[in-house]
Amino acid sequence: MASRGESLVRQLALLLEMAGARPRTWAAGVVAASVILALLDTAGVAAMIPLMQLVSGADPDSGALAVIADLAGTTDPAALIPIVALGITVLFIVKSIAAMAFRWWLLGRTSQVSALVGTELLHRYLLAPYAAHRQRRLSEVYRNIGEASTQGASVLMTTLSIVTDGLTLIAIVAVLAITSPLVTLMTVVLFGAGVLGLQLSLRRMQSRIGEETAESNLQAWSYMMPALDGFREARLTSSTEVFVDGFRAAKLRNVEAGRRLAIVSELPRYALEIGFVIMIAAISLLLFTSGNSTQALTVLGVFAAASLRGLPILNRVAGSFAVVRAGRVGLRIVTDSVAQLEAEGRHDDTPGRSEPYRGDIVLSDVSYTFPDADVPVLDGISLRIPENATTAFVGASGAGKTTLLDLVLGLLEPTAGSIECGGRPINEDLTGWYAGLGVVPQDVFVINASLAANVAFGIPEGEINRARVQEVLAIARLAGMVDALPAGVDTLLGERGTRLSGGQRQRLGLARALYRRPSVLVLDEATSALDNETEREITEALAALAGDLTILIVAHRLSTVRDADNLVLLKDGHLEAQGRFADLREASPDFARLVALGELR
Repeated sequence: MASRGESLVRQLALLLEMAGARPRTWAAGVVAASVILALLDTAGVAAMIPLMQLVSGADPDSGALAVIADLAGTTDPAALIPIVALGITVLFIVKSIAAMAFRWWLLGRTSQVSALVGTELLHRYLLAPYAAHRQRRLSEVYRNIGEASTQGASVLMTTLSIVTDGLTLIAIVAVLAITSPLVTLMTVVLFGAGVLGLQLSLRRMQSRIGEETAESNLQAWSYMMPALDGFREARLTSSTEVFVDGFRAAKLRNVEAGRRLAIVSELPRYALEIGFVIMIAAISLLLFTSGNSTQALTVLGVFAAASLRGLPILNRVAGSFAVVRAGRVGLRIVTDSVAQLEAEGRHDDTPGRSEPYRGDIVLSDVSYTFPDADVPVLDGISLRIPENATTAFVGASGAGKTTLLDLVLGLLEPTAGSIECGGRPINEDLTGWYAGLGVVPQDVFVINASLAANVAFGIPEGEINRARVQEVLAIARLAGMVDALPAGVDTLLGERGTRLSGGQRQRLGLARALYRRPSVLVLDEATSALDNETEREITEALAALAGDLTILIVAHRLSTVRDADNLVLLKDGHLEAQGRFADLREASPDFARLVALGELR
C-alpha cells in the first residue's frame, strides 16, 4: 500500500502515468508556459516604472525614459505618457490572451487526466484476480473510480496553478526589488509571514475536511447501491426510507464539508486584504519620511500596480493550498488502490496464440483455501472429466461445489494440485481456456440493450452474427418468445431484463453461452429457481447438446442431472463418490438421502 507520507510529486507522477502521459515532459511543458506568462506579467509591472516617472515629472533624458524618448523621437511628457500607457495596455492584452489560452489548455489536459485515470482504474479492477474481486466492497470501488479519481486530477490542476502563480509572484518581486529593495524586503516579510502562519494553522483542518469528504462519498454509495440494486426487496420490506435517510445524511455531510472547505479556502484572502491596506500605509510612511516625494510617488505607484496584480495571485495560491490538502485524500486513495492492485497481480486478457484446449479435464490432488481462511474448502480432489460427456457436481450446501467449479473455470487458482485439459495446464493460457468456455450462471446478467446484443454479450453491435443469434435462441427454446417480441431480436430488454421471466432469463443465459461455440458448457445452479416446465425445457436442450460438448453442471435439484453421464458427490470439501445416478444412489447413503429429500422416485 502507498504510504500516507508518499511525496505529492510521486503521487502526481503516478496519476500522469495512469493517464498515459510522460510526467517529465508534461511538467516541462507546463513550467515553460508558466515562465512565459511570468515574463509577460513582469514586463507589464516593469512598464509601470517609466509611466510613473513621467507622471511624477522625472527627467526623460536618463535611464529607461531616455530609450523610450529616442524610440518615440520626442522628450515631451505629454506625448510620451500616451505612448507608454499604450505599450502597457498592449502588454496586458497579450498577457491576458496568453493566460486564457494556457488556462484552456490546462483545463483540457487535466480534465482528460481525470477521465483517463478513472478509466485506467476501472481497467485494473476488471483485470484483478477473481479471488480479490470477491472480497471488495463495490461501493468503495465506485467511489474510487468516480470521486477519488476526480479529486486526484483536481490536485494535479491546482498544484500546476500554484507553480504558475508562484513563478509570476517571483517575477513581480524581482521587479519590485530593483525599484526599492528595502520596501520589497518589508513586503515579502510581511506577506510571507502572514501566508505561512495561516497555512500552518489551517492545514490539519483542511486535511480533516478531505477525509470527511471521502468518507461521506463512500457512505452515499453504500446506501444508494442496495436501494437501487435491491429495489424489489426494499419495496417489499418497506425499508426505502432507511436507505433514503442514510443517503441524505451522507450527502448533507458532504455538502457541509464542502462549505467548510470553501470558507477555509477564503480565509487567507480576507487576511491578505487587511495586510495589503496595512502594507500600503507602512510603505507610504516609510517613503515620504525617508526620501523625496517624486521618488516616493514613483515607488508607491509601482508597488500599488504590482499589488493589484499580485494580491489576487497570492489569494489564489493561499486558497489552492486548501484544495490540495483536502484533495490529497482522494489522490492517496487512488495511489493506494493502484498499489494494492499491483500487489494482487493482473490477469492478462490478451488472446493467446496456442491451439484451442481439447480433451479430458483432469484434476490432480486439487486443494483450495480462501485467503482469509485457515481450513481448506476443498482438499485433495482428484478427478477426470471426460471430453464430450455430461458431468454433474452434487452435494449439500457448503460441500464445495461452486468453489470446485470456479477452479475448473480458472477463476480461482488451486493452492495445491493442478488442473489440466488435454494434458495442458489451464493456467498456461487462461484467455485461451476462457475462449472455449460457455457459462450459464444462476443469476443471468441482462444489459439494457437488444436481445441480440444480450446474446452476443460483449461483442460490438456491428460485429454480431445475427444468424448465429437466431440459431442459439432456437436451441435454447426461445424462438417462440422472439416471435412475440415487437421488434424480434432487436427488441430492447430493459434495465436488468424487466421484459423477461425467470425462465426466459435462464434460457437467454444458455443462448449466450452457446453463441461463442464453446467446447465446455458450464451451468452453475442454472435451474435452481425454475419451475418444472422451464426446467424440463432446459434439460431437453442440454440433452440435444450431449455428446457434442463437455457439459459441467452444478445443481441442487437432482432432477436436472438425472441423465448425466457421471455424477460427482462432494462432502465437506472431499470427493465422496461418483457414478451414474442410479449407481450412486445405491452406493452412497449421502446421495440416497439427497434423492429422498428431493422427493425423487
